[in-house]
Parts: sequence; structure tokens; C-alpha cells
Amino acid sequence: MNEKAPEEKLDTLNAGIAKSREEIAALAATLNKLAEKKAGESIVDGKHPHDEPTNGDQQQSGWTGFRHRLDDAEARGESIAKGLAEEIRRHPLIGGTAAFGLGFLFARLLFKRRKKASTQ
Repeated sequence: MNEKAPEEKLDTLNAGIAKSREEIAALAATLNKLAEKKAGESIVDGKHPHDEPTNGDQQQSGWTGFRHRLDDAEARGESIAKGLAEEIRRHPLIGGTAAFGLGFLFARLLFKRRKKASTQ
């Protein structure tokens, strides 16, 4: 029974990591949708309509700059997530502890908000 306990814990941790990845992917998708909504136009064929020249040779550089910064931030976020996943694979106990700590922190924040809302 002692031999299976660490394997079961590792499986549980891996399942938690997989769920966290899904949640991060959902958050990234929501952020992309929000950015598209804020920009007012959708991306077509991998190009944003504001990337095309308008009125001859003029470009709206504000939108292209925003898109490039958004793409850079997305790439950095993906590299950080991959690095974090690799560190968790190498040190599963630390990853599990960090996941517990973050979950506890979120629970405390949500509980405090609910408690304040119910007392007002």
C-alpha cells in the first residue's frame, strides 16, 4: 500500500496540472476574444485588418504595434508556461505545494469578498 501511495499522489498531481493547463488555455482564449472585441474587428487569415495599408501608403501603426505586443506577450506566456511545466515535472512536490498555496490564497480572497458582501 505504501508503494502505491506515491504513485497515486503523482497521478493526482498530474491530473491537477492537466486541469490547470486547461484553465490557462481557457483564460488565454478568453483574453484573445476580449482583445478582438476591444479592437472592434476580428482577425481574418492570420492578419488583422488594421495591418493593411489604408489611404495609399499610410498604416495605422497603433493597431499593428498593439498586435505585435500582444503576440509577443502570448509567446512569452507560452514559454513561461512550458518552463513552469518542466520545473513541476522535475520537482513535483514543490509544484504540488505551490498549487496548494495558490488555491488556498484564491479561496481566502473569495471568502473575504463574500464575507464582506454579506455583512454590508
